[in-house]
Amino acid sequence: MKSIIYITLLSLLTIQPIDSTIKDTTMSQIKFSLPERTGQAPQIGQTPPQLQFSDKSPRDIYQKFHDWMFSTFPKVRKEPTRISVPTSTAMWLDENEDVGHEDAFMPPYGGREFTHIHLDGSFHTVVDDDVEDEIIAKKWGVRHMYYDRGVKEVLVYAPRNEAEIEIAKTIVIKSYEYATGKKYGE
Repeated sequence: MKSIIYITLLSLLTIQPIDSTIKDTTMSQIKFSLPERTGQAPQIGQTPPQLQFSDKSPRDIYQKFHDWMFSTFPKVRKEPTRISVPTSTAMWLDENEDVGHEDAFMPPYGGREFTHIHLDGSFHTVVDDDVEDEIIAKKWGVRHMYYDRGVKEVLVYAPRNEAEIEIAKTIVIKSYEYATGKKYGE
């Protein structure tokens, strides 16, 4: 009797799903996707600092996005940027937080700045390669002018309306996740 129970339990533990094509669909396996940006690309400075000169955020849109950036993420504080113009404001990961990726931060080396916003509403950010490629492909931004010199940043164009704030938020969330190595909200 004991051997029958043992064999039955053992067979229950090794049952395979009927459909062996079922895949794990965790968030880490879902491809990041953006809608294509409408309109012409804004004018961008061709010499440092890399700023946006046309199609800037309206003041109310800028303020909403700015306020969201600096009130949403745990262990992130508002700091003066270490790399951009003095009027830009940086998102800085607390020094006591673990780092998800060593290349998730802007120069100078040793800093914790992973995104900064300019007064025109555009922002530089550091994201993983797949997210970066999607930003470029869908025309939401351009690589930093010194990208080929090791400045792994993307300039994301200024949101022009509420819908574009939501898109910009998804990009900033991806930057936070890259910096921390954690899913936002977990």
